[in-house]
Amino acid sequence: MIGQDFEKIQWEFAGLELLEPNAMLGDILLFGVAMYFASYCSKLTNDFYRNWRNFYLIFGCSFLLGGLGHFLYNYFGLWGKYPSWILGMIATYFLTKAMISLWPIESQRMRYTNLSKWLLTIGVLSEISVFIFIDLSQDQSRGLLVPSLISGIGLIFALVYLGIAYQRKIDSAFKYFWIAALMLLPNAIIQSLKINIAPWFDRNDFSHVLLLISLILYFVAIVKIKTTLVK
Repeated sequence: MIGQDFEKIQWEFAGLELLEPNAMLGDILLFGVAMYFASYCSKLTNDFYRNWRNFYLIFGCSFLLGGLGHFLYNYFGLWGKYPSWILGMIATYFLTKAMISLWPIESQRMRYTNLSKWLLTIGVLSEISVFIFIDLSQDQSRGLLVPSLISGIGLIFALVYLGIAYQRKIDSAFKYFWIAALMLLPNAIIQSLKINIAPWFDRNDFSHVLLLISLILYFVAIVKIKTTLVK
């Protein structure tokens, strides 16, 4: 189905009226994978790996909360989705910070870091304004516009611009970062056109698959460049 969504899958369990168990399963999978990758990064102590650990931790929590927001929508309404939208931008900030930490010129590194902080601040304040002043009950996708824009800017800079620069100057394995960014591009088409394959595999489930592939590609790069960064 293209251009509109299937009716949400409903599931009654233990007296609860639950929605979208398929989305909940996908979010739990992303949470588990992110926590595993975070535990790997926590064993390494430089800024690059510390920030990747923070990214995976916050990314995983954002999707766990996002899944619960879908699952318990009948009880929490839109308020159950707001935390995950905010956390998504914070996760992107730490990813960006991780990549910036390798920039060799200190003055430029500080400038990039400050710009990433301003980007996050603008994104969070703008999203809070959306929550307050815009009625999202008619079209929830409007609430995703700010997080998508802010995260998109951060990912393009960190994964594509810095990823290509580091691939040339540090290690060829940095190519996996910009490849991962390319994997996320179809998300914009899938979500904007509302491309749904089936009720149990809708546009959000499709996005989960692309996000999972990107998480794995990040991790492949992180593992491959470890020896180079230690040296």
